[in-house]
Amino acid sequence: MKRVSRRGVLAATAASGAAIGAKIANAASFGNPDQPPQGAVNATNKQGLTIPGPHDEGLASTMPTFLDPPPTDVGSMPEFWASFNLAQRRIQDGGWGRQVTQADFAISSEISGVDMRLSAGGIRELHWHQQAEWAIMTYGNCRVTVLDAQGRPYVADVTEGDLWYFPAGMPHSLQGLGPDGAQFVLAFDNGVSSEFNTLPATDWMAHTPPEVLAKNFGVPAEAFKNIPLQNRWIFQGKVPPPLDEVRTAMASKAGVPEYPFTFSLSNAPKVSDGNGGFVQIADSTNFKVAKSVAAGLVTIRPGALRTMHWHPNADEWQYYLKGTGRMTVFNAGPAANTANFHPGDIGYVKKGLGHYIENTGSDDLVMLAVFRAPRYEEVSFSNWLAHSPPEMVAATFNLDPEVVARFPKNSPDVVPE
Repeated sequence: MKRVSRRGVLAATAASGAAIGAKIANAASFGNPDQPPQGAVNATNKQGLTIPGPHDEGLASTMPTFLDPPPTDVGSMPEFWASFNLAQRRIQDGGWGRQVTQADFAISSEISGVDMRLSAGGIRELHWHQQAEWAIMTYGNCRVTVLDAQGRPYVADVTEGDLWYFPAGMPHSLQGLGPDGAQFVLAFDNGVSSEFNTLPATDWMAHTPPEVLAKNFGVPAEAFKNIPLQNRWIFQGKVPPPLDEVRTAMASKAGVPEYPFTFSLSNAPKVSDGNGGFVQIADSTNFKVAKSVAAGLVTIRPGALRTMHWHPNADEWQYYLKGTGRMTVFNAGPAANTANFHPGDIGYVKKGLGHYIENTGSDDLVMLAVFRAPRYEEVSFSNWLAHSPPEMVAATFNLDPEVVARFPKNSPDVVPE
């Protein structure tokens, strides 16, 4: 995407004359308006821009904004980029998992993430967490089971674009279906939560005396002689029977849960659908069971912009599914930093910090925004200014009032190039 320079805008404006010429002459020069100025455009000796020492050109080329930040970037802030692509996989017969927690990504205090793959028949064993688990399917087909606090079982098959949500403490399992299993991303509503430190049923059984197991389950202690002595985490099983058959086998006199634990985000209504793209939202208003996690699936067309905005109620944990993009985050200080994102990357924006995302590729950019909150909330920068006193806005930014009058008033989430 072609980036229009502030210097070019100022030069064009000055050339056109107009009544605000004097104000433009006093405006900050292109680049960092503070001192000393930042950005390669301010380097008079270009030799100072080279990197003659050791470096990996291939790795560096994936993050051009780190090498050559936009001149409008200023200061620094905690790193808001991470990637599953650089996370070590734990591989077992039946699948694998890799994670990025706050231990790996310091800024991510409210959400930790896991990328997991299950083969057809592969089982993520029966277990539970002290945190809520939210997930999106990114490939294939999976069967999920869960038992709620009223003893009501739930089982469903999910596919790409579907979600599930298990409240903290609810026991559940996951299994890949045919023909090629499943891959999905999990988000826990606590940045320190680890997929490798869950509460598996196998461990509890292995560390309970056989006579206690016999009393608890009402069968002879001898029945437990072959139980695993270590947790299984992920293991290879058989592709399960048809869903209806399993649902019948799991049925309880307590009935079924009031709300489903799964939701189709890819089929949710499109918010502010336009030429630039759209947002699809899942929170407690339409995915009733999801009390602590809200999410938005954002599609940005080539050249389009996810508009300048912020979220007032929670940090934003991002997962990039398709395409390539560039995000700039603004903080007090001032600080404004930019990073590039590719499929499998993770972004993180603290509550209340302004940000925007540009699609820098030739294909749609699709990313997921996850919040530790019951509701999806955001404030649009353009909508705020459009609904502030016009004279005040014009005076604040040295703008022509006619320009302010053209600001969009409908809170567009994504705008075209």
